[in-house]
Amino acid sequence: MEKWRELGRAFGYVPKLFGMVYRTDRRYLFYLICETLSFAALAYPGMFLVKYAFDAMERRQPFGEFAAVCILLLLLQLAVKLIKSFFNSIRPGRTSLVVGKLYNAFHRKSMELDYQLLAEKEIQELQVLAGDFIRYRLANTVWNFVALFSSLMAFLVACILLIHIDIRLIAVVVGGMLLDAFLSAKFVRFRFRLDNRIIKNQRHVRYFDEIATSDKCAKDLRIFDLGGKMKDRAAAYMKENLGLELRKKRYTDLQGGIGAVLSHGIDFAIYGILGYYVLQGALSMGSFSLAIGNIALFREYFGKISDTLVGYSDTAKYMEYYNRFMVLESRFRKTGRERVRISADDSFDIAFRDVSFRYPGQAEFALEHMSFTVHSREKISIVGENGAGKSTLVKLLMRLYDPTEGEILVNGIDIRQYDYEEYLSMFAPVFQDYKLFAFTVGENISSFGNENQEKVEEAARKSGIHGKIMQLPGKYETFLTKQFDEEGVEFSGGEQQKIALARTYCKTRALITILDEPTSALDPRAEYAVYQEFNDLIGERTAFFISHRLASAKFCDKILVIKDKRVSEYGSHAELMQRDGYYHMLYDMQASYYQ
Repeated sequence: MEKWRELGRAFGYVPKLFGMVYRTDRRYLFYLICETLSFAALAYPGMFLVKYAFDAMERRQPFGEFAAVCILLLLLQLAVKLIKSFFNSIRPGRTSLVVGKLYNAFHRKSMELDYQLLAEKEIQELQVLAGDFIRYRLANTVWNFVALFSSLMAFLVACILLIHIDIRLIAVVVGGMLLDAFLSAKFVRFRFRLDNRIIKNQRHVRYFDEIATSDKCAKDLRIFDLGGKMKDRAAAYMKENLGLELRKKRYTDLQGGIGAVLSHGIDFAIYGILGYYVLQGALSMGSFSLAIGNIALFREYFGKISDTLVGYSDTAKYMEYYNRFMVLESRFRKTGRERVRISADDSFDIAFRDVSFRYPGQAEFALEHMSFTVHSREKISIVGENGAGKSTLVKLLMRLYDPTEGEILVNGIDIRQYDYEEYLSMFAPVFQDYKLFAFTVGENISSFGNENQEKVEEAARKSGIHGKIMQLPGKYETFLTKQFDEEGVEFSGGEQQKIALARTYCKTRALITILDEPTSALDPRAEYAVYQEFNDLIGERTAFFISHRLASAKFCDKILVIKDKRVSEYGSHAELMQRDGYYHMLYDMQASYYQ
């Protein structure tokens, strides 16, 4: 019963599937309908031709009439074949077009969803399953429905023709096929469980393959002698998969043997019934051949229907994942309507009011009761040990997350009331885990053409990467990495960080700069240059600067010290050193290495 309920739920997605296809490409849906009809009708001109030929020979019809009818039936069969071939040939291209459009919609949804949603493990898994449906399963699902509906139509026609001979023919075939389908469903359930274990093991094997062939992992594999251990683990997973595949084969062989016995039993009963009618003179040879052809179609299409139904319930689960992902709502984009009426010349305040935050699914708070105020054009250094919550704090400020408790105010207005897109435009961040893209250097700095070339070059000069770029054959048109261009360039870690910094400087309309460990990959000379020119680089912007190197804090107006998830100290470098507190201790500990 559970299988039937599952199948019923799966078919509830049929209207959604074709509604989705219709909205994406109406012509494609028309092509599918035409292909379905031609597929269903394909066998019948030939079957009726054989019936007519036998009956014509028994009645000794004139050759002219016989030839004319045969030619008409042959032409009809040719026309149906040509129609089917035409729509069958254009379906793959149209399917690719539909898949491409839906995949683009999936990409847009992924990029527009709230960061807080995408950070949740459940949503990440849902996103993977939804993408899997579009990439690998949609085309197969559509084709299954073409086969299913065409099989249903041909099946119904076969039923009508067989009922006129003897309804017991249908009972024999259906009884045998239902028993076969029931056994198939049982075997599918066993194989499905085995497949899940095989797929899980394959993920591990693919991961080991990526590690073994990755130049980024090559040093660690050799230095820490991890190659042998990786190989042993991969071999263990492959050995387990071999055993699972053998078990699958045994299930398949057993199912095939049972199916062969059932098939021969059905044939015995069918030929017994039809032979009786022929010997009694109640059935002509033409009708006998038509009955045999219809029974063959009946069994073929019944088998296709049962196989499609059994497999579809699994495919529909992935369509359910896709629908669930696509209807997720970005709450952040819908809550605020307040316009951001702040320009570079305006003064504004940022205030955290008793802010606490707990990551989704976590029991403990990452930050607790944070309260402080930042004035426009101030440079704030955020200091604390690893895991203190420094990056979390700036993510809250940029509204990648909403506070669990408390509020963040800009000019006295809760940031949740601001229009989300406008609010994000205030920030120019360099994250600790910043990402550069496999496009040109200029596109990476200008955020894909959002700024003109003059501003791009000026930003590159500020970050210290302009000279390196001008030495490249394509200069600012040079691609990062060789992924899409053999002439692409692989920059060092420090050079990549300079490009990320340039992207921040290039966003000239931003009011607030956030630098999360912006010099971690820079050499001492480049880091010194950033510190020395810090105020010139930031300009009139408000800035938040996160760094484990406390010497950088001296260049900031104020230092926010986080300890035990709370604000421990807040003031200038001189003020905090005079207090002889937690910051003073951290600074002296780090300074001792250089004294």
